[in-house]
Amino acid sequence: MSIFVRQKKTLTVLALLLFTIAGSAWYYISTTSVTEQVEASGTGQASAESYSTIISSYHQYYNRTLCFDADNHINWNDQQEHARQLVSRIETLQVKNENVERDLQNAKHLAQDVAASKDRTALLYLHRIFHDLDKAVNHYKQKDSFGYTYTGTGKRWFGGGVNKVEGYIAKN
Repeated sequence: MSIFVRQKKTLTVLALLLFTIAGSAWYYISTTSVTEQVEASGTGQASAESYSTIISSYHQYYNRTLCFDADNHINWNDQQEHARQLVSRIETLQVKNENVERDLQNAKHLAQDVAASKDRTALLYLHRIFHDLDKAVNHYKQKDSFGYTYTGTGKRWFGGGVNKVEGYIAKN
């Protein structure tokens, strides 16, 4: 009987090890393939740099103006001006990666809401989109992910935050 118990324990350990290796491999492959696809999807190097630069700069801006209780003292004139600029910049981009394009279009709709109505929820969702995009496109080093984008690994099960964003856009 003890032989069966040892074999069962061994099989359980092997199964857990295999599951861990498979999960790690999936994460690595999905993250790498998204990054490579995004980096190769522009119309030349300049286009790829332009949207990765936009993503990085807007993420930094939102970190600076909304994190650490700064969202309690929002400068709406500044936010609305940045939102109008963001809409213009997104409209000039040529993005061939379908997921990045969908994410940027969602960001554009939210930015239009912020520019028109000082929409606090849209502003929060914009920050989360740029956070997730910065992680996927520019390898921004942060553990958390909001799952508010199609790009990257995010929280894809049941749509995650993407459903919240698109539902919110549809209502407004």
